Amino acid sequence: MAKKKKAPEPEPHANHERWMISYADMLTLLLALFIVMFAVSKVDQAKFVQFAQGANQAFGGAGSVVLNGYGGSETGSDGIMQNNKPPATEGQNLDPQKAAQMIATEQARKAAQEAEKSRLDELKKQLESELSQKGLKDAVQMVTDERGLVVNIITDKVLFDTGTASIRSAGAKVIDLIAPSLKSLPNKITVEGHTDNVPIRTAQFPSNWELSTARAAAVLQVLVKDGLEENRLTLAGYGDQRPIDSNATDSGRSRNRRVAVVVMANVTQPLASPSAVASPTPIVTATH
Repeated sequence: MAKKKKAPEPEPHANHERWMISYADMLTLLLALFIVMFAVSKVDQAKFVQFAQGANQAFGGAGSVVLNGYGGSETGSDGIMQNNKPPATEGQNLDPQKAAQMIATEQARKAAQEAEKSRLDELKKQLESELSQKGLKDAVQMVTDERGLVVNIITDKVLFDTGTASIRSAGAKVIDLIAPSLKSLPNKITVEGHTDNVPIRTAQFPSNWELSTARAAAVLQVLVKDGLEENRLTLAGYGDQRPIDSNATDSGRSRNRRVAVVVMANVTQPLASPSAVASPTPIVTATH
């Protein structure tokens, strides 16, 4: 007996709404992405405000940020940051124009820092060239740090005799050589005296503090004689509290015995990250 042929199964009904599942998944992923981006965006709140407002408009919003404290309405949604508002923006409405102004200000500050660093680097090259031509390059070591350009003049057999604060003729030549370049700058200048850790106890200098301060004052007076305005100069004595080398060796102690002429950067923020070593307070700081 012949088997009956099985009737073909009807074709499944086409689901024309399947795209909605994919669309919903995409929106869920986008929401998760925005939340993650928001969580890590505290570093630059101004940029986040611009991003949030742009995203809100792109998704059909009225152009206001729904996160309370970041430019949103106080009467609207409470927002996920209701109990964790940044102190600087709480209760304020930061519009896109103000946010853009904040970003422009930060960019201008960074540009000023870069320009000042380049200017000080050029000064460093100029001084190195002039000192080399006079055979005095080994008497000076220069470095740019968070304060500005630091010109370290070694004291041994250059600026002073051991245990004294009277400038030698060789030291005066070094100061006279760098003074014209410093005179043409608008920057403030700090003159710092430093010693090694070998103690000194004399009637004139009871400790390294007094010796370092007296040496800095002697260098400052030469700079004034060479034409630098006194209101640009600051004096400081640090004794042995700011070594740049180890005091365990003769060469290290020789480097630590120095007077530093610091050309302060003309910017509101440091040029570089401050040193991890805490800077002690000088025994004397005087501004002319």
